Parts: sequence; structure tokens; C-alpha cells
Amino acid sequence: MAGQITNHIKDVFATIKKSFIPALFCAVALVMFYGKAPYETGFNQTIHYIFLTITFIGLGFLYLTNRAKPFFSLLLGFCTYLAVNWLKQRDSADFINSPEYLCLCFALPLNLLAFYFLPLTKLRSRLGQYALLALLTQFFLIQHAGSIILQIPYINIAWESVPLWSLALWVITLITILADISLNNTLINTATFYADSCLLIGLVYCNEPSALTTFSCAFSLILVFAAIMELYHQYRYDYLDHVSSQNSYLSHANNKFPFKYTIGLFCIDNRDKLLTVIGPHKMQILEQMLINRIRELPYDFKLYRYNESELIMVFKNEDAKHTREFADNIRHTIAASEFIFTNKKSLKITISVCVSEKTRKDLNAVEVTERAHNALQKAYRFNYNVTTVAS
Repeated sequence: MAGQITNHIKDVFATIKKSFIPALFCAVALVMFYGKAPYETGFNQTIHYIFLTITFIGLGFLYLTNRAKPFFSLLLGFCTYLAVNWLKQRDSADFINSPEYLCLCFALPLNLLAFYFLPLTKLRSRLGQYALLALLTQFFLIQHAGSIILQIPYINIAWESVPLWSLALWVITLITILADISLNNTLINTATFYADSCLLIGLVYCNEPSALTTFSCAFSLILVFAAIMELYHQYRYDYLDHVSSQNSYLSHANNKFPFKYTIGLFCIDNRDKLLTVIGPHKMQILEQMLINRIRELPYDFKLYRYNESELIMVFKNEDAKHTREFADNIRHTIAASEFIFTNKKSLKITISVCVSEKTRKDLNAVEVTERAHNALQKAYRFNYNVTTVAS
């Protein structure tokens, strides 16, 4: 019970940590708009150029790093900014009643929601090309679709600059994203919620000269910051399994580990065959349950991801003899455990562990882990559910 409470507290603090900077950008935009708007022309132009600079740099960075979800969100925000400013110049104060603007108000939340949930991880892929083509096609149909929207009853009833029908669609979009964040709380998901909220506020008050510029700038700042930080954390941390990455392991071994330490490199037995049976999603859940089960054991160690299938337990100031005893106990505990999925189906698994001690001959942590990896692969030729020591 105490462990569950501790985990809930950790989850709450993790959520606050991930929400802090995006929420701060959103709050600063609100304070600036309500406190200083309308701005002087020079200040408004400065924010305009900051927005364009951040957006262009962000789009280039996301394209180079092949990040689909934030790229399409940022592109939608940028296109919205250009479209609204063009309509304001063309129709002046009457732009709110134009078919293009009405279509934008309805299509934008639907597109943001679609690109949020689209299983598109890589931008430079065939699915990414189709998504970009679908987005461009909408711009050619924007006037025709807007003319259809004009026929909706009571479409002229609006809250500031956004029709109430569109506002209801926005609320559904934001609530849906918020519900997903409660299940999949990543930095980019949290940032997308705050960024989309800024975009909505910018549209609501877009009839004022400084609103769209301020909130579009906050929108871009939130997404670009989140994309950069997520890429950095993925380099240092595996968010899916909540363990540090191999890069963190190598860095900590050089700077934070004592001279004497021993690792236990382990993997689920018959993982490849099991993966074909239960699929990648359930395998991910199984590994998360395995890691949580190992962390419940009364041993002092740190967990790291070594590669897609193997993880590392680091026992500081321990030799191979004691670490093998710990690894044996962990292995027996896992073999006796039952892992239950949300659909009530259960699974029993075994793991194999290879213990490798840091010696004076080892120049760095790479040699320690490679020795363990090679010994573990050799052991798999003969047996499973074993603990071996790499010599």
C-alpha cells in the first residue's frame, strides 16, 4: 500500500514537472495579452518576427530529427497564423464571416486531433507524405467547405471570434487530449495540450491586433521547446519503461559510479518468439510490469536500458559473487511471479542474467557490458532461466 502511494506521488510530481514549462509559456502569453495589449506597433512586430524565427527553426529541426507529431502541429499553427492575417487584410473586420475563416475554425481542431492520435512516428515516411498531401488538399477545398458551413443553423452565434459550434469542437478536442495525457503522460503530449489551448485563445481574440501574434508565439515556443527536450530525454532516458538509457549508463559509469561495481545484464527468455505471439504493445506492457516487479525487490541497484531486448542492473561496490546471489534471487522471483494484463489474462515468464564485474583491466563500461552481452548470448545456445558470470 505504501509503495502504491509512493508511486502515485511520483506520478503527480512527474506530471507537474512535465507541465511546468509549457504552462509557464501559456501563462506568460495570457499575462502579456491581458496586461499590455494592445501593444505598440514596434513591439508587436518584434513578437511577429520572434514567432516566424522560432517556427522556421522548429520546422527545420523537426524535419531533420524526423519528428512527425510536433511537426504537423507546428505546421498547422503556422498556416493558421498566415491564413488569419491574410483574411484580415482582405476582408478587414468582416473576415469572421468569410467561408474560409469558418472552415478554418472547424477544420483546425479536427486536424490537430487527427495528427495527435495518428500512429505516425516518422515524418519522412510514406504515411507522412500521405498526411502532408491530405493537409494540402484541404487548403484547395477551404472555400467550398466554408460555404457548406455557412448553411449550419445559428452559425452566426459566436464567442468573440469563434462560432459556438466550433468552440464545442475545440472543447471536445482538448478534453480528448487531456484524457490521453492521463494515460500517456509524455512531455510532447502535455505540451501539445497547452499549445493547442494557446492557439484556441489566439483565434478567440484574433479580431484584436496583438492576440494572434502573442498566442501563436507561445504556441511555437511550447512545441519547439517540448520537441527539443523530448529528444534530449530520449537520448538520456527511456520514457516507455521509465529507465535510464544506455547513454546515461555510459555517462554515469565514467562520472558517478565507484571504481568497484558489478552489472547484471538480463533479458526475457525466448523474447523474439514471445513478441510474435503477444505483439509489440503487450510486450511493452510486459516489460514495464517486469521492471516494476524487479524494483519492488529489496536490493540497492540502478536500472538502465542496454538495447531493445536487454536491461542492466548496476550494483555499486559489489563483487561478482554477491551480485550472482542477488541475480539468482531476482531470477527465481520473476519465475514465480504472474504478470496480469488489463484484460485479466496472465502470463508467466523467466529471465536469464549474466553478471559482469568491473575489473582493473576494463578501460570503461563498454567492455563490462559487451563481455556480459556476449556471455549471455552464448548461454542462450544451451539453456534458459540461468544466471551466468562473464569471465
